[in-house]
Amino acid sequence: MQKFDTPCIKTGDFAKLCGTNKRTLFHYDEIGLFSPAYTDEKGYRFYSETQCDIFFTITYLKELGMPLKEIKSYISHQSPAAMERLLTEQMTQVEAEMKRLSHIRTVIDTKLSLLHQARQLQDVSGLSPVFPETQEEDELLILSEPLYSDDHDLLFSGLCRHIGDCRREELNSGYPYGAMMPWPSLECGNFDTYAYFFTKTRLPQEQIPPDRTIHKKRAGNYAAVYLRGNYYASEGAFEALLSWVRREQKTAGAFVYKEAVLDELSARKEEYLTRISVFLTDSQEPQPRRQAAKPQTPSAAYRDSRMISM
Repeated sequence: MQKFDTPCIKTGDFAKLCGTNKRTLFHYDEIGLFSPAYTDEKGYRFYSETQCDIFFTITYLKELGMPLKEIKSYISHQSPAAMERLLTEQMTQVEAEMKRLSHIRTVIDTKLSLLHQARQLQDVSGLSPVFPETQEEDELLILSEPLYSDDHDLLFSGLCRHIGDCRREELNSGYPYGAMMPWPSLECGNFDTYAYFFTKTRLPQEQIPPDRTIHKKRAGNYAAVYLRGNYYASEGAFEALLSWVRREQKTAGAFVYKEAVLDELSARKEEYLTRISVFLTDSQEPQPRRQAAKPQTPSAAYRDSRMISM
C-alpha cells in the first residue's frame, strides 16, 4: 500500500478487486475513459478503492450495450442531473430487456411442456383410441377473423394474417397455432371447414389488446384423439371422434379443437403429433368474443391504433 493523499493499490490488485484484468484497465487509461488515481515516476499505476464504484458503473453501462465513447462523454461531463438522466434511460432499456427475456423464457417453458406431453404419448402410432381427458384450467385462445370456409386460399391468407398479428403484438407464448372446426359441420360429414385459427396464450386477459378476439377454452371434460404423422390427414380422427361421441351418447360443444403437440420444430413429418378434441357439455359453450374496450390514455390509444394499422 502506497502513502498518498488517498490510499491506493497496484493495478493487479485493483483488477482482482473489480473482477477484471490489467489489460482492460490499461486500455481504459489509454482512451481517457478511466485513469488511475496516481502514476509514479516509473510509470506504475495506482488506483483508489473509491474508484471501484466508477469502474462498476462503466462495466454495467458497457454490458447494456452503451459504447465506450458515450460512457466517456458522460464521465467527462458528470453531474447529478446527468447521472439521473443516464440511469433513467438505462432503466428503460433494462426493463425492456427483462420483458424480452421473460417472453423467451415463457416460450421455452411452453416448448418443454409440449415435449413432456409428447413423451407421455410416445406409444401412439397412427391414430390413438378416443378417450376422455380432463382440462384442469381455462385456456385463453386468441382467434383469427371468422372464416367458416373450406376454401384453401382464403384459409391460408387468414392464417398468415393471424400469425403476423400475434408476432407483431408479442402474443405467442410458444404454442403452435391451432384450428377450430364447427362441430355441426363435422356431423354433416364436412371435415374441411375451418371456423377460426387460434394461438393459445399464457398472457393474463388484461394484457391482450382489446381489438383481439378471444375465446375461453373451458376447463372440464373433453373427448380427445391423437394423430401421429401428417397434420392434415385427419379425416379418420374426425370420424373416430364423431363415432365415440355418438356411441357414448355425449353432448359435444360448438367446436372441435385441432392443435399440434409435436410439429416441425421438434420432429420429422412422420412423427408429428396432433391432438383433436371436443368439449363434452350439458350447457352452452362460451362463444368467441372481442375484448371489452377499456378507457385509454392518449399514448395507449396511439399504441393500439398502430397495432390495428399493421
